[in-house]
Amino acid sequence: MTTVRVLAPYFAPAVDGGGPIRTLDALTRAAPADVSVTVVTRDRDRGHHERLAVPVGPVRDGDRRVHYVDTRGLPGLLRLASAICRRPAPDVLYLNSVFDARFAVLPLVLRRLGLARPACTLLAPRGEFDAGALAVKRPKKAVFLALAASTRLFSGVVWHASTALEAAHIRSVVGDGADVVVRENETSLPERAERAPVPRSSRLELVTLGRISPKKRTHLLIEALADVGRPVRLVVVGPDDDAAYARRCRAAAAALPDDVTVEFRGSLSHEAAMEALTHAHAMATATAGENFGHTIAEALAAARPVLLPATTPWTDRVRAGGGSVVDDDGWGEAFRTWADRDQADLEARSAAAADGYDAWRAAAAGAPHVFDLVRRSRS
Repeated sequence: MTTVRVLAPYFAPAVDGGGPIRTLDALTRAAPADVSVTVVTRDRDRGHHERLAVPVGPVRDGDRRVHYVDTRGLPGLLRLASAICRRPAPDVLYLNSVFDARFAVLPLVLRRLGLARPACTLLAPRGEFDAGALAVKRPKKAVFLALAASTRLFSGVVWHASTALEAAHIRSVVGDGADVVVRENETSLPERAERAPVPRSSRLELVTLGRISPKKRTHLLIEALADVGRPVRLVVVGPDDDAAYARRCRAAAAALPDDVTVEFRGSLSHEAAMEALTHAHAMATATAGENFGHTIAEALAAARPVLLPATTPWTDRVRAGGGSVVDDDGWGEAFRTWADRDQADLEARSAAAADGYDAWRAAAAGAPHVFDLVRRSRS
């Protein structure tokens, strides 16, 4: 039996931590039968002060155990350190961030000091090494990466990339000698797209899913609506991740013409977010970069084409799936083009999105689990 200790900044039933929560939920549920998984995570959702509705002690959830830890303050730091160093040491310590102080830096330091002694440390940056993510708080991240290099903090780490592109990002940051396994993210999405009817509306109906943050560049979508000259509604689903940036987005929305509406729905359950997708003609995201892009897969699963920049692994599938790849200065023109599409065109693009999703799921079927890949690489 292989033991894996997963450190996750946020984990189900949390929702505001975004796609990585759903990825890790699916990944740990799909673990091979001869792998024993323990998850250690915060007992709060991202940006929330109240505790999740979970027991204080370890939770048995199927074949995995989940420890929800109060990590606040020095007592919380010590509790988390104890959970990380608990004996017996796991065969694999699986980290899901590079920059999270408690769930990445702390375990890496404990490992470097010899206090945490996993047989293997697997680290998934979850998109933190793409150019858009590194540009946010760049000086702070640059200092940390320089210190990590000088102290050999990443020595012996096996990196988990979800795509070949992310593998290239990892090597560009930590060096060409990085030991990288590539395995696309697990998902609990359906095997085939759910082909929801395309809404009939006198205006273009758009939705964007994700945190309102500089990395997601929500402002590009909102500001582009000012010059569309067509009736449009944009539904924004996701929590405020940066208060000042969220105010900027709301101010831009308030200044839009009367025939353009932006609705801020805030954080929604997964089911409610998927419902919002079915009421849209398409999903739009201006993200500065994604290692996977869970919301893109969710849109295609709902037979909704996607408008996005060429900053994700989905460019070719989105083009083939009825969507559009948009330059940063081309959002206004893209929205005009989509607003002028007739019902037959929108329905054809919906079908293409569903077909593209089905092809993606079929191509991914049968791929080995990342834990199996790591075991093979270490044998």
